[in-house]
Amino acid sequence: MKIFRTLVVIGFFIVCAVILPGQEASKSRISSITFRPSEPVQPSGDCKSSTGGYLEKNGRITITNGEISKFVSEKLRDGYILTMYPAAKDGIFVNAECTNVSVP
Repeated sequence: MKIFRTLVVIGFFIVCAVILPGQEASKSRISSITFRPSEPVQPSGDCKSSTGGYLEKNGRITITNGEISKFVSEKLRDGYILTMYPAAKDGIFVNAECTNVSVP
């Protein structure tokens, strides 16, 4: 009986050694990634200049998800392109680029 168990275990490892490498070869792979130029940004909203800084509300730097959502929707409506960075010890940093300002 011990010999039979040993043969089954060895057979299992042989089957795994044959099947598993074949499965890895069939995975699809990304050969390359290319970037396309974006569409030109159309001016919109009422913004006059670009700005940036840390979010705060009434001196608080811990901002709720609802407050962040309201801030984002208002700024987008005003014509800003927003880049937000993850919270650090000083809070959430936001860069707000105005679409109405032409870059030289």
